[in-house]
Amino acid sequence: MRIQKHVLFLLISLLFCANSFSQNWELKLEKNGVKVYTRPFANSNVREFRGEITVKSNMGSILALIDSVSEYTKWMYNVTFASRPKKISREIGYTYTIIKSSWPVSDRDICTYYTVKQDTTTKIVTIALTGVKDYMPLKDGTVRVPAMTGFWQLVPMAKGVTKVIYQVHCESGGYVPASIVNAYITDTPYYNLFNLKNIVESPLYPKKVIPNVKEM
Repeated sequence: MRIQKHVLFLLISLLFCANSFSQNWELKLEKNGVKVYTRPFANSNVREFRGEITVKSNMGSILALIDSVSEYTKWMYNVTFASRPKKISREIGYTYTIIKSSWPVSDRDICTYYTVKQDTTTKIVTIALTGVKDYMPLKDGTVRVPAMTGFWQLVPMAKGVTKVIYQVHCESGGYVPASIVNAYITDTPYYNLFNLKNIVESPLYPKKVIPNVKEM
């Protein structure tokens, strides 16, 4: 009887979580295996996005790609420059990126503090991202992104199969109307995840093993 009650409670909890997700997030794009959702974000007119894709790759290979900051220009959407001004440890550091904007909007730049952690029970790897507005000097010709929060998440589904989640809310800075930002908000998660999948699933991309990351 106690087991039945436990199972019933678990099913109700899962149903509640599923309903909460569907009520909060709206599916805006589903293409080439990528799903992109958006939802309102507290005290902001710019929506938050969440992109998801499942790839045939171990977590170490994906994490190695995301950790190769100088390579962002090759696969991250509209990134024209990327560097890591400070690496505190293997799991903690700062990145700096410049993002190309279409004329007449100025390019944006963003300073990000990141941490990498793995849940010992689920083996899920989370790369938490926080914008740090004043970490780097302002650069002529760009507008500094004033606020950003989000994460990459690597969820092991089976051996050699990983679900990748990319979720971010970001204020654009400057005078770009939120309606314009929201109209194109699915582009970044779609192309970042689509390009990531193509890279890590390529036979030319070597499998990577990251110390301290436990695979399935």
